Amino acid sequence: MEECMRKLALWQTKTFNPIMTHEELEPIMAILGFVGLPPSSSSSWSWKEYAYMAKPPNHKYCYDHSDEQPPVPPRPKLPYPKIDGLHLYTYQAFIDSVKFYLKMPDISDLFHVRGMPLSRNVDRNWKRRRMDEEENVFVYREGTLDQTTYHLYHLNKPSSGDGDDSAHIRDRGKTAPISCIVPLKDIIVVMGALKVMILYLIVHQAWKITADDEEWKSATATYVKDTNGSIVVEGACGYGDLHKATYGKYSAGLSSMLFNRGSTCGACFEVRCVDHILWCLQGSPSVILTATDFCPPNYGLSADYGGWCNFPKEHFEMSEAAFAEIAEKKADIVPVQHRRVKCERRGGLRFTVSGNFHFYQVLISNVGLDGEVIAVKVKGSKTAWIPMARNWGQNWQSNANLIGQPLSFEVTTSSRRTLTSYNVAPANWQFGQTFEGKQF
Repeated sequence: MEECMRKLALWQTKTFNPIMTHEELEPIMAILGFVGLPPSSSSSWSWKEYAYMAKPPNHKYCYDHSDEQPPVPPRPKLPYPKIDGLHLYTYQAFIDSVKFYLKMPDISDLFHVRGMPLSRNVDRNWKRRRMDEEENVFVYREGTLDQTTYHLYHLNKPSSGDGDDSAHIRDRGKTAPISCIVPLKDIIVVMGALKVMILYLIVHQAWKITADDEEWKSATATYVKDTNGSIVVEGACGYGDLHKATYGKYSAGLSSMLFNRGSTCGACFEVRCVDHILWCLQGSPSVILTATDFCPPNYGLSADYGGWCNFPKEHFEMSEAAFAEIAEKKADIVPVQHRRVKCERRGGLRFTVSGNFHFYQVLISNVGLDGEVIAVKVKGSKTAWIPMARNWGQNWQSNANLIGQPLSFEVTTSSRRTLTSYNVAPANWQFGQTFEGKQF
């Protein structure tokens, strides 16, 4: 019977890597705007909650069908320290809470749930229970499903029928569904379905970039004064001196809506001033900007006066020099149009290494094509390919000790293009050095 049992796990959709502990989850949640709170004990089990740093959105729970606004926003929480092998309802409560704060209709762009076989070494000491929906396949750890969550999802579970967009988790070789409560894109278990989802993401992203290249969108823009023409020296993307990073005056800070929790760092936007005869330059010339910083919201001010970066406003905070190429500098704020364009870079990708014997970090800059890096792997001469986790902005980290080994990098952009640069850094590389690889 144990050979047939499987457990559920949370996976990051962009990397298709399982998230088994809070140490792996916390950096991802930090990028999304959540801060991990100290674990709290509930009966015999500990839970870890995540608090959202920005202002909560003003809408109902995604699973609440009533007309009343819930009084307290839910906090995403999962058992501590391990977060695999949980009940499906526990995962659904976590996903719904994240969706509530981020206002994402397609939460599977961030997370999905997949089934995994039990590990004899890791899982043998569990006290397991079978899920109600299927007695012979999926099990969960005892104590990882609270009664409130169980009653909420068990009582509100939608009934199946024609037109139902719910997913069916199936064991390999099985045909009977065990659950119908999670939207179709949120659960991927069968390998065939996984391949279909990968193909869908590739096609969808390619269409998105093409559409963005053709379609202008409305936003606003302001500028900040700086003697050397750049908006900042140290931005939220981690590029450091923007002139050394080749972005210089054509860099910009983005509002939350455009910044996308840091994943937009390095992306290129064409921006032009429109619809203001007094402030826009004649002919509406445009500039190409690189996303290098975050423009934080200020909910103490109106979105029309001072709170230009408040969610869900789309806003560009430009350098004075770049702003002067599209509008009069006398203007406080101007209406603009923007669209995503391909990044034209000179030279190859740049890898700046930092850290110590126990912590290795690399800053990736000068990325061409769509500019957004979503996954990085590093390889030493004595190791296999090691996936790296996003620390912040375009800083990627690993706990591997790679000192004394020549380094190779595999970089994947949001358009799902992957580029491998072999032996970029020699065996005698030092922390603080920058190395150049191939270009897209």
